[in-house]
Amino acid sequence: MGIFNFLKGKKEPDGAYTLFNLVNRYSEYINLFIGMQQQGNYAPISAYQEQNGELTGYLFVNGEETYTLSAGEAVERMKSDLTAKLNNGEIISYTILYHSQFQNDDNHQLATADEELKAISIVYGSAQNLNGTIGLPYRFEEENVLYEGFRVFTQEENNILFSAKLKDGKDYFQERVEIKSEIIQNEAGLNIKKTNVADLSNTWCGIFGFGRYRDDDGHTLLREHFAWLLTQAPVLVKDNIKIFAAGVDAIRFKVVCVDDQPVTIIPVVVTGKYIDVENKEINEWEHVQNTEAIITGGGRDTFGIKYFATDYAENRQQYHSIKKLDIRLSGIIYVLDRYTGSGNETEVQFSEDFSAYMPNKEMESSACFDFVGILEDFRETTVFDDRSVTGYILTIRLINNPDVKDFFTIDMYVTAENMRFTPVFEKGMHLTGMFQLQGRINT
Repeated sequence: MGIFNFLKGKKEPDGAYTLFNLVNRYSEYINLFIGMQQQGNYAPISAYQEQNGELTGYLFVNGEETYTLSAGEAVERMKSDLTAKLNNGEIISYTILYHSQFQNDDNHQLATADEELKAISIVYGSAQNLNGTIGLPYRFEEENVLYEGFRVFTQEENNILFSAKLKDGKDYFQERVEIKSEIIQNEAGLNIKKTNVADLSNTWCGIFGFGRYRDDDGHTLLREHFAWLLTQAPVLVKDNIKIFAAGVDAIRFKVVCVDDQPVTIIPVVVTGKYIDVENKEINEWEHVQNTEAIITGGGRDTFGIKYFATDYAENRQQYHSIKKLDIRLSGIIYVLDRYTGSGNETEVQFSEDFSAYMPNKEMESSACFDFVGILEDFRETTVFDDRSVTGYILTIRLINNPDVKDFFTIDMYVTAENMRFTPVFEKGMHLTGMFQLQGRINT
């Protein structure tokens, strides 16, 4: 639990014991929260006392991987919900626990960075008009967290609070609220859903290579190119959106600014191939001011697709108002290998021109697919003028159709670092791996 260094002090007059009685009801939750911190969990929690005297733990949990509440949003919703319950006479009291910048002062601002972690703050409210916030300061020393105790309470009262034992096997959070993004169907019949945790880190790993982007100079190269693009003239100005873009060959880097503030940088695999798509759902990224989105739909009235819309910032209105669009589709390969079949003669044997793709189970929400495809064409490409980042553009057939030559054949980029074989290509060879599908409206 860490080492407690309780501060000796005088008992607070005029109601300190009443406040202690209120807080002491929640002593198990205080110790539970301390235990969570020492396990690396800094999520806020809350609890309330029902009219029958029972305590109920109240917690927000993620209902899906693409949408969550920040700690600040969770605390505000807890305050709003529990204050309403208290005012309506549904509960007797409540507490909300979160990590803050408190240092025995009046600053109970939420801690949003490691260096701001100074204390556990407890917001409390009761039917007896006891309302306020107190803090439990702590500090880090090597592997230990040292808690100073609540200054508003005596040493004896602190000892009582922190001696409360948790009950084995007890579920302390009887009320769990699942956080899910609301889905709204617009006038065009499209489902609009919000995302607030997605990012393009894996996409950039597809451009630079996972090792180079995460461990070496990929981040530096990207930041430098980001800054350089902002010094160029915009290629498009539309309402409050400015687009800056440049590229050497098949890869273009695109910076999106909203109200003259840079919001995101996107890699685009340039292609001339397009198919007719009927979009069904737009998963809009609200944390980048709705300038990016993953779109789900169907291609050629036959097969399902999900793609990252690289032109969403400038064409958002068109995506929201027209379901059927011609979309240029391309891909960024995360991993690539030769396909040699299962090697098990007892399993179903596929034809020589077998090809297929399916959603990747772990990264489906990011428009990622596993595939077996046939290489139709290939060429080497470079990402920068100085050839510091190079790769290949592969034209891969994903679906066979005897009546339509390029029924679903797309251009994909791969860097050699993400390949599991020496980059020697032959037309007609079978390839397998995983890629992210991206698209833009054909113009």
